[in-house]
Amino acid sequence: MGILHLSIELVFDFIAFIMGCVLVAQAKDNYLKFYWGIIAAFIGLFFIWENIGWLMIVTDTPEYRFTSLLSIDKMLKWYALASVVSLFPMASLYPGYFNHLRLLAYLFPPVITITVGICYLSFNGYLTPLYFLDEISTYIYRQDVQLRIAIFLISILLPLVYFVYPLASKRAFRQINRNMYLFIGFMFLFLGIYITFTLNINEFIFNLFGITAVTFVLLFSTLYLFQENPFSNHILIISSTNENTLPVHDETNSAPLPLLASIDAYLKQTGVYTDKEYTIRQLAEALNKKERAVSQAIKSGGFTGFREYINYLRLEHFKQLASTHSDKNIKELMYLCGFTSRTTFYRIFTEKFGVSPTQFIENLSKPL
Repeated sequence: MGILHLSIELVFDFIAFIMGCVLVAQAKDNYLKFYWGIIAAFIGLFFIWENIGWLMIVTDTPEYRFTSLLSIDKMLKWYALASVVSLFPMASLYPGYFNHLRLLAYLFPPVITITVGICYLSFNGYLTPLYFLDEISTYIYRQDVQLRIAIFLISILLPLVYFVYPLASKRAFRQINRNMYLFIGFMFLFLGIYITFTLNINEFIFNLFGITAVTFVLLFSTLYLFQENPFSNHILIISSTNENTLPVHDETNSAPLPLLASIDAYLKQTGVYTDKEYTIRQLAEALNKKERAVSQAIKSGGFTGFREYINYLRLEHFKQLASTHSDKNIKELMYLCGFTSRTTFYRIFTEKFGVSPTQFIENLSKPL
């Protein structure tokens, strides 16, 4: 792994870090985008630090043959990140589910495990050298080996439970899309790399981990730049047939908060959502509510945040205008609904309804 290789990786690490910062800045009430931005920036910063370090001291791949297996510090780094990333499917399918108490409850086991691992390294510090798999069973009676095995198993099983459970549940507010399956594929790839890297350290796995991590970050950061929630679709936009009533979850899901009905009625009566500069702060002030309460009510309807909900209303408004104003073209109707970017409008319309705006209008003009 020479200087050129490391320099190229370093460029992509900086891009990942910058994209993460951009996502944090534009997230607003979309906590999924906010936390993904933090993760992306952290991973980018971590690899920047690693690669700059290698550029300063070596030009060849480091030697791993004499690095002990079941390294506590490597396992804790993985577990800290995996315990957060594994919550993304749940957060994506259940907008507004996580509050401070629930997040603390889910992160309590990793916090305890990581604390125990750090305390052992700080106050005891002795680690039995393990260079081959059979040495694990040989020294299984030693306290540090037992602790390392326990951390290893917990760091695999608990994130896996967090990750798989919401995918198997039928009570989700939203519908899994192909990006979620891509995300799942990356997570299982990371899990395989982590297991291999912890039990059999080698040059190939080291490079594979770095390349996969940066690719993972850049891919999903790009999706987040253009989508509010790239991992799932709003069920009501897909299945709702009555455009004039407030969408309601089916009987398997929790009902939206009562405030959502007031929000929906106010916006549809006033039509203020067609203002391209309209914000959640203006909505909260008009209803004499706190922004957090308004955001929580919107998320209880299965929306990731304010912008996704506003775009939902604008798309429905476009469909109404298209059926009653056949004299106007798509660009005029788009601006009347509050959209300013033709690219964005076409993209989200096609994603939500499966046809482009042009095809939709053509279908309206066809005789029944």
